[in-house]
Amino acid sequence: MPEKKKAADLLPLPMEKLTQPAILLLLHRKEAHGYDLIQKLSQSRFIESDPDTATVYRTLRRMDQEGLVVSSWRHGESGPARREYHLTPEGQKLLEDWIARLEERKQQIDSFIGYYRETKGD
Repeated sequence: MPEKKKAADLLPLPMEKLTQPAILLLLHRKEAHGYDLIQKLSQSRFIESDPDTATVYRTLRRMDQEGLVVSSWRHGESGPARREYHLTPEGQKLLEDWIARLEERKQQIDSFIGYYRETKGD
């Protein structure tokens, strides 16, 4: 007999869609190289699970091509040179757009939950 899925398993919440804004947010605070960003994403509560390394690097390359970030090679004290990413003014503007959209979505979710709680006793 197939195992019943929990309601949480049925909800389509693709948190990986927040990879780009999460990277923008982290770079807003401080420039970083890819490995650092992956570590910070893993420690954050921005996305649901550990980020996929290939997705993060693919997203960074696309953001670099789109002018949202700029990258340069930085030589470390030990080990190979690493590509370090910096947020551009265009990236900052996109982050602000993401924040505005997420605030709208949060209000919709709060309204949804509030309506449920109000009608729960019906």
